[in-house]
Amino acid sequence: MNAIAPALFELRLAAFPKCWSTCGNCAGDGSFVAEIVVRPGDVLQFNDTVIRTETSKVSTDVPTPRAGRVVAVHVAVGDEVREDTLIATLDIAPAA
Repeated sequence: MNAIAPALFELRLAAFPKCWSTCGNCAGDGSFVAEIVVRPGDVLQFNDTVIRTETSKVSTDVPTPRAGRVVAVHVAVGDEVREDTLIATLDIAPAA
């Protein structure tokens, strides 16, 4: 029996988009983890929400760009997050 080695993918927070000039950068400094939607062992499909972040102006769902099984979650509720923060590690190897 051949076991498939895990192919690990680090899910990192993408850059926040800029808002209209009337309100500035909605998700600049001060973005915090409001909710963690997944836990280790969960199987995700493309675009499933992993965490929700909040600023003083917006709440944002952060989806996964890859399908896979959650190996680890690297943030906690209340953590401040910025661009490139490691959110979770996924095993993206196909199931045997």
